[in-house]
Amino acid sequence: MQQDVISKGRQFVKTFAVTLPVPKFYADSYWYLAIAKKISTVSSIVAYCAGCMREKGTALGHSYYHAEKVAIESAAIVLKEKGISSQSIHLAMLALIAGFLHDYYREKKDHPAKAAQYVQAHLSCFLPKSDIDAISFAILNHEAFKEYQTVDNSDIMLLSNALYDADKFRWGPDNFIYTIWDMIATMNISIQDIIAHFPKGVAHINTIRHTFRSKTGMDYGPEFIDQGMVLAQKLLQFFQSQDESK
Repeated sequence: MQQDVISKGRQFVKTFAVTLPVPKFYADSYWYLAIAKKISTVSSIVAYCAGCMREKGTALGHSYYHAEKVAIESAAIVLKEKGISSQSIHLAMLALIAGFLHDYYREKKDHPAKAAQYVQAHLSCFLPKSDIDAISFAILNHEAFKEYQTVDNSDIMLLSNALYDADKFRWGPDNFIYTIWDMIATMNISIQDIIAHFPKGVAHINTIRHTFRSKTGMDYGPEFIDQGMVLAQKLLQFFQSQDESK
């Protein structure tokens, strides 16, 4: 019964989601996203980090798909904010690495610190310490509702802010199309538990709209959250209807 409801719910929300407009970020950032994807295919270090995350697999609802989207979109934010130059392309490469590895230890307590330690331990043969430290700083700074750390370096702050914003874009439609189902599958959550905690969880997600950090994030992030709220309402109605029909 539980698996049947999960299967129906996943299909229900996917079907409804296609009726929503594509967030403006994707059209307005088309070329930056394309360049970010190209960097990810030609950089051996990015490919290595992507492979590490792919091999690690899903943890607490955060899959390789999540990491890949965060990586590409954080790199696109960097390029959109800085323009195209050799310096911005290098910073975008660091954003790709941070994006692929930011949730590497998602299942562990204080997962940003654990992921930053992983970066320090595994990337020293690929990158200079300054780059590794910048990636580590961004990863340490990506969690919502934690103290926001700053440094006196505009590139490092852009890297950090881009990672945060791309990660929080996922709190919109992706959260209800993908993440919630991965969490249900890996954490064995019942429909009754979902209904009991859903309103509070959705309200928590809604507050993220005020925390975007880069100009790009502030311009486009709220639309992601708005669309997520639409899906959340539809999904709650679906879960309630399934619970009542028992």
